[in-house]
Amino acid sequence: MAAGSYQLGFQITPLLGHGGLDSSGDFKGGPHPVEDDPLFRLCTENRDGGNKWVQEGRHEEAVGRYSELIMQSRALENETDILWTEEGRIQVRQLRAAAYLNLSLCFLKLKQWTHAVNTATRAMQGDKDPADPKEDVLAPEKKAKALFRRAQAQRDGFAKMDEAVKDLKKAAEYAPEDKAVQQELRLTMLALKKSAEASDKKLAGFLNRDKKVQRGDGIFSDADRDRDTSGPQLPKEPVKVSDGLWVVPKGEEDEEKKATEDEIDFEELSREISEMKEERPEAFAELQVKMAAMMAEQAALPEVPEESAEGAESEPAPAAA
Repeated sequence: MAAGSYQLGFQITPLLGHGGLDSSGDFKGGPHPVEDDPLFRLCTENRDGGNKWVQEGRHEEAVGRYSELIMQSRALENETDILWTEEGRIQVRQLRAAAYLNLSLCFLKLKQWTHAVNTATRAMQGDKDPADPKEDVLAPEKKAKALFRRAQAQRDGFAKMDEAVKDLKKAAEYAPEDKAVQQELRLTMLALKKSAEASDKKLAGFLNRDKKVQRGDGIFSDADRDRDTSGPQLPKEPVKVSDGLWVVPKGEEDEEKKATEDEIDFEELSREISEMKEERPEAFAELQVKMAAMMAEQAALPEVPEESAEGAESEPAPAAA
């Protein structure tokens, strides 16, 4: 069997001579107490069979019998021809809780820690989500067993010492006279203490590597404490990085931008041009001629090709023949 998994057990009933199912075990007497139902008898048979396998150390086979019991008990609760009483329902829940409790033992033996934790928990609160208080049917000493086994799985499987101690303390409340619980609690608390001491020792060793730490000077040197952490400083004067590229101090750049914006008042310029057009049409015409000449001169300059998406220059269009 692979670690971390288990299989359900099955009971094979042979067919009769004519090929039909054997229904001799079916109850045919109408409404009946739960103890007389065939499913209830199958549950008890699987319980006894699982217990036998556990005594013989055959825990994998026992897992199958207990798992079958759990499924049968679920089906049993849905039977409508049973004369249900509260005692009868509790009896079925107790069968199922005992099966989960025994499964936790099997999984501990098989070192399947997650299943051991889960089945011990279900033994105490059932397998419904959210938990149904009606499934809380184990006697106090049985709850102590479930907590004891869950603590073992938490400690041995996951090294969760604090969780194990918590479960064992609760188990000791349910079974204060149980010597095994008391001994396990002492051992686990001792292991938890040693684990904490080892962690403290490791931390102390780290801090004691430097003599300055031993003197109480801390783990940082004076140079580390005094070093400037304000980041790189911007130049106070314009600095040439390459041809056409300068780094200008932020304050100076802002001042130049502000000065440029202050020098050109586009609204005022537009107003003056409008007045020139109305009051001095000859001067306005002369200005138009000069502007046209400047635009023609600008258009005659050679065009610089743009870069393509890949960063390579575009090829200029071929000249007309």
